[in-house]
Amino acid sequence: MTREQLTREIKERARALGFHGVGVTDVRPLLEDEARYHRWLREGRAADLQYMWASASVRAHPARLWPEARAILVLAVNYYSGDFDPLPRGHGRIARYAWGRDYHDVIPARLRRLVAEIERLAARPVRARWFTDAGPLLERALARRAGLGRIGWNACVITETFGSWAFLSEVLLDLELVPDPEETRACASVFACRRFCPTGAIGSDGLVDARLCLSYHTIENRGVIPPSLRPKLGEWLFGCDICQDVCPHNARVPITDWPEFHPEAGVGKTLALANVLAIASDEEFRARFRGTAVRRAKRRGLLRNAAIVAANTGYGEAIPALRRLVGEDPDEIIRGHALWALHVLDPVGSRPLLERARRDPHPFVRREAEWALEGRGSADVATAAVADPEDAQRA
Repeated sequence: MTREQLTREIKERARALGFHGVGVTDVRPLLEDEARYHRWLREGRAADLQYMWASASVRAHPARLWPEARAILVLAVNYYSGDFDPLPRGHGRIARYAWGRDYHDVIPARLRRLVAEIERLAARPVRARWFTDAGPLLERALARRAGLGRIGWNACVITETFGSWAFLSEVLLDLELVPDPEETRACASVFACRRFCPTGAIGSDGLVDARLCLSYHTIENRGVIPPSLRPKLGEWLFGCDICQDVCPHNARVPITDWPEFHPEAGVGKTLALANVLAIASDEEFRARFRGTAVRRAKRRGLLRNAAIVAANTGYGEAIPALRRLVGEDPDEIIRGHALWALHVLDPVGSRPLLERARRDPHPFVRREAEWALEGRGSADVATAAVADPEDAQRA
């Protein structure tokens, strides 16, 4: 079988296994993308994502990651499973990618099947390494070079058929394959993603500043969400889809045929804030969200986010739960954010708790109490709302 025939057959098998986008590229270094990546790191836009620094020397060099690689199969799966419904009172929104089962758990099984098919086609044992958003590679740059799509101003890969609602995977192979032409078109957006981002996280250079990104803060950030950003979370309990929702490339996208990514397969489109605030332990959290992407936030992050969303949406019914968290929860991040939310929801009734919190064993909680008593906490909310009311409404 020729290289051309083998490449064609592999693509057909990948599509038969359900992959919606299939491209091939080589293992040459991604030098221009590497320069942008290192600038993003140097300028601090990676926030505290230390693993981005740890793998910086190999991300643009597939051959450094695995010297045996001769070609890279880049695959895309459409995960779009519909629009949001009107938000029920007392709920927070979940980003679409997390509605169903965790793609890290779902996609690798089909990658293993694909590698087995490739071995049959090659008629020899094939050495391979595969990743689904977990390998130290500049996967969006590889997807562009494999012809799967352009890279948008919001740094997402935009495919022709299903826009930016795509999970990417890479299979490094010890086979010689025929590379696809690189996608050279620029993003055709009218900068809607930049205009509608409630925090201004998307730079004019197409690099996203994690320090301002709601997805980073609600998922990756394990600590304090800055007071000035808390009102910008709006209804977002986990992740944020704003820059993709407003993208014109996403105007007409088919529903995915992977049932694992539909909302009924996982946590769904929203979560009830009362249920989240009632999660009493890490064990309970893990049991509740096992097999879903929401587990990445951990109990600390999700309860912190729920407290903020309760305040942003005026959900006064959360006040008893917030009081309990302030008084009893062992996690200082949860206590401090619950204290902030209480002050927003009930500035008068929360004052005795604020006074007691001045003696909290953790300095972060004491600082939140002092700020609230000085009027700085409520001032931050008011300033954010007045500064750009349209942003607050969009969020």
